[in-house]
Amino acid sequence: MQNKIELDVIEPESVSSLHGLFVERVRRSPDLGAYRYFDAPRNEWQALTWAQMAEQTARWQAALIGERLNPGDRVGIMLRNCPQWIMFDQAALSLGLVVVPLYTVDRPDSVAYITQDSGMRVLLIETREQWQALRGVAGHMETVQRFVSLDTFADESEPRLTSASTWLPTQAALQPEPSCDVHALATIMYTSGTTGKPKGVMLSHRNILANARRAQDFRCPSR
Repeated sequence: MQNKIELDVIEPESVSSLHGLFVERVRRSPDLGAYRYFDAPRNEWQALTWAQMAEQTARWQAALIGERLNPGDRVGIMLRNCPQWIMFDQAALSLGLVVVPLYTVDRPDSVAYITQDSGMRVLLIETREQWQALRGVAGHMETVQRFVSLDTFADESEPRLTSASTWLPTQAALQPEPSCDVHALATIMYTSGTTGKPKGVMLSHRNILANARRAQDFRCPSR
């Protein structure tokens, strides 16, 4: 199966966006393994097929649609590596949103700065501990209309906060992405730099598609 995936390369020129690449992979190999992750509560490894990833991504897409965002709006991810990172990312890209990844252990003031500088509208966090660190600067994150946490908990002092279990619909159908220019902005990656405030590196869909394709060539030089 692995050899089949390695040989079945989707050329960047055949898709118009990163989400287009995801959808094409789902179409070509729905029943093959997409991601493996360690489930800590069960203390075992789990696997998701491409079809399962598409089904779950549709739920995140529907939740983001409910926030009435516009293409080009910024949304943030403050998670460790996990399937939900990919689901949120793909859902956001499918709507023409721009993803801003954040360090999971960054200082609250730095997170607040990046949030405001990017104009972030939705921020996905993971744990109650992260929120406890951020709640003191939540007032400085004025552009955020929704904080979403993977952990389920409440904070009556912050009406913008909700849990993913409440925010996500039980099921949804993946909606077609709007027309997307391959040169459109896909993500802003903030780096600490050497001096001053964090600086955002703007990467387009084409930038990342080209990098992924070149990585495939490097991995399979015989091709």
